[in-house]
Amino acid sequence: MTICTSRQWTVAAVAIIGIALGAANPAAARDAADSVVVAQTSDTLTLDPSRDTSPISLNIFKNVFDQLTDIRADGSVGPLLAESWQANEDATVWTFTIQDDVRFHDGAPVTVGDVVWTYEKIMADDASPVNAYLRAVESVEAVGDDQVRFTLNAPFAPFDRQVSLVSIMPQAAYEALGRDFSTSPIGSGAYRVVEWVKDDRVELVANEDYHGGVPAIRHLVFRPVPSEASRTSALLSGELDIVPLLPPAFLPTLERRDDIRVETVASNRILYVGFNAQQAPLDNVLVRRAIDHAIDRSAITDQLLRGLGEPAGQVVAPVTFGYDASIVPTSYDPDLSRQLLAEAGYDGEPILFQFPNNRYAFGVEVAQAVAGYMTEVGLNVEMQSMEYAAFFPLWVNRQLTGMHLFGFGPSIMDAELPLRSLFETGPSRGYWSDPQVDALIAQQRAESDLDERAAIIAQIWQHVREAVPYSMLYNEVQAYGIAEGVDWTPRPDERLLFYTGAAD
Repeated sequence: MTICTSRQWTVAAVAIIGIALGAANPAAARDAADSVVVAQTSDTLTLDPSRDTSPISLNIFKNVFDQLTDIRADGSVGPLLAESWQANEDATVWTFTIQDDVRFHDGAPVTVGDVVWTYEKIMADDASPVNAYLRAVESVEAVGDDQVRFTLNAPFAPFDRQVSLVSIMPQAAYEALGRDFSTSPIGSGAYRVVEWVKDDRVELVANEDYHGGVPAIRHLVFRPVPSEASRTSALLSGELDIVPLLPPAFLPTLERRDDIRVETVASNRILYVGFNAQQAPLDNVLVRRAIDHAIDRSAITDQLLRGLGEPAGQVVAPVTFGYDASIVPTSYDPDLSRQLLAEAGYDGEPILFQFPNNRYAFGVEVAQAVAGYMTEVGLNVEMQSMEYAAFFPLWVNRQLTGMHLFGFGPSIMDAELPLRSLFETGPSRGYWSDPQVDALIAQQRAESDLDERAAIIAQIWQHVREAVPYSMLYNEVQAYGIAEGVDWTPRPDERLLFYTGAAD
């Protein structure tokens, strides 16, 4: 059925890559200290870090701007702009000490005033998606010349991780540049923006005065390439040096090349199907359960993804704090699905299925497979694909009307972010809420004992499994193609970081 169709597409795509392989005259390996070209599935929406939270844009923001703290590849939190920090006993007051030797790209010093201004600007802007990360902040204030103090409206144990999502901007330059800051920004990070050519490239150059040490890769280009086949062909021809999210079927071809290495990493991202539980027929939990049981996750991960995925039963991966190993994926049971649909009185109402077509490795084929399984049990599915740049604002603004395919990999390597973004009433981008779950989310947020906090989060997952606001699919294992001579290692959180210490 759908998986067979996907296989037919794969054969054709591999044939195209095979032609490219036979005809290619690969460029000489690039000097890793000179220039590296990195593919992304789409272009950034803006270069203003207060106006976007998408993973595509974060990859650029994290290289251009500093944040107070840094989430390392192993999931730990470390210093960045802040050299140290402390919290009071109930985690409602946090004080960060700022480095005194950091300058913005225009030469101006980074001050505590810039930190305070950045946070206050975002907190006052309801249209800023970053605002959702700061709902717990009551006030932010300077304490002398080198400290900034946050007073929270409730205890928040992972706040030192949360601030890693907020890029510090220069007040003077931001106000002087106005709208131009969104295309020609000034940060204090490891790279300076040279040029952004919309839908073609974002070009960066190493910041020679970077406080963390000058990056080994001096010239960095992020290039949007929506097509999976095009990204792989460009890697084979030497036009690209790093290609994330390689399609599973292309790996054997790439692994035969001496000038390309393939690296895989178990990611912190879970792909899922989300439901608008406020609209019929998805407002009926029996219909949502029927869809959940209709999907053969093992067939998707083993056959379609060729092992680059592991069936999942919760929205956090094993590398993320809050993962509960006792939760197993939903069983594949099409007969039960048909029974549940009959009990629900489902009568063939169409269900719109929206998904990005250039975000995930084999994401289109996974969506086709899910729709095929739904059709087999009697559901009427209408598929609507779109580029990620069009899909993401719909997700952020809760404008997805039926069901959707999406993924979540928390940047802070902590369950707090998906709990807030997908489940909590108010800031959630979801279409379902529950007062008991809200209470548990608040409880885990205030718990500083890690074991106790993990136990509370496990209770949340059990409540969510009963209500099925989301149908979890699989934990993504990501494959990267990297050109010979490029010294770089992929991370579980999909961040494309090139500054010193990013992989520590």
